[in-house]
Amino acid sequence: MMRAMDQDSGFRAVVDGYVRGMLRVGPQHQYVLFYRSDKYLGGFADHPNVKEVLLTGHNKLWWDQVSVPWQARREKVDVLFNPKFSVPLISHCPVTMGLQEPVWYAWPQHYPWFNTFYMKLLLPLYVRKAAYFFPNSQFILDENRKFLKRPFANTKIAYSATHEQFQPIDDRAALEDFRARLHLPQHYILNVTRVTHPGLDHANSFHGGKNPETALRAFMQIRDRVPHHLVIAGRQVHEYLMHLGFKNSDLERVRLIEWVPFEDLAKLYNLADLFVIPSFYEGCPNTLMQAMACGRPIVASKTGGCPDIGGEAVLFADPHDPADFARQMLRALEDESLRHDLAARSLKRSAHFDWDRTARLILEGLEQTVHGCGSHGHCHQSLHQS
Repeated sequence: MMRAMDQDSGFRAVVDGYVRGMLRVGPQHQYVLFYRSDKYLGGFADHPNVKEVLLTGHNKLWWDQVSVPWQARREKVDVLFNPKFSVPLISHCPVTMGLQEPVWYAWPQHYPWFNTFYMKLLLPLYVRKAAYFFPNSQFILDENRKFLKRPFANTKIAYSATHEQFQPIDDRAALEDFRARLHLPQHYILNVTRVTHPGLDHANSFHGGKNPETALRAFMQIRDRVPHHLVIAGRQVHEYLMHLGFKNSDLERVRLIEWVPFEDLAKLYNLADLFVIPSFYEGCPNTLMQAMACGRPIVASKTGGCPDIGGEAVLFADPHDPADFARQMLRALEDESLRHDLAARSLKRSAHFDWDRTARLILEGLEQTVHGCGSHGHCHQSLHQS
């Protein structure tokens, strides 16, 4: 179920990575990809064992519960997999689902009341129906267990990975050309963020989960002690900071970048002396993975999924405490030996996340689901356990 590909978020890359990985490590299988729009339709047309099907019209609920299971029956598929957080409640075959952090339970104040009500009503039903689960991180699995009060016994952790472009870049000419084009300072601390959210449909809304304000407040505390600038990349960050009550005078030596082409993001990371990610509640932080893959020293939030992803590769700080972030940032910037050690640890940790390894786990789970289910798609043991 490829509906999540339509979103303008990092999850599009996750779905793409899952599918491409499964095609590489499981070429013996046949794959049917159901799309809700033609935005990325045809992206896998060069694979003879892939059939892409466009199911347009109606809303998301109808697409999930009617269009997909109806077409899945016609295509005689053996198992359905939705990488995000819904499954058809009635289907001819077993269904499996990805898990994300249950924000409607942990952070309901940041979502419209109807979205929270809708997900709290339906997510438990999806979980009871699904025969297998693929959470995007261990943290996500733990959070779902905590809030939904279920063991999620049939589970494999489906960590995402990064695009191959995210790696150390030795071409200084290309890096300096990029620096000149974006008017980047010689030394900077980087935060890549998002202050809007694709799950919030109402206009002009902000979402504070990635918390760039702590990065700014921490930088303001050390600004007079380091030669660095702070670079924050993300759409509408200036409007968001003004919305929070910051003034333009607070942005001294702060460079706000609205948009960086995806193909240039690795250069933005490579030029940074330090990467900071103060997210409050993020299940599998993609920007943290990208920074590690580029070999950057990192200060990350000690809450959410950052410790799960960062492991021993990064320095951790309290996202609710800008002074704590400031201390760790200053520690990394003033200690060159520590900075080099953190960079090496980032690269080592990054190697742990691999699309092909994840794809093998997903295929193992899907195969176990098919082999463990009867002809009507019921996995009695897994439904009981989950």
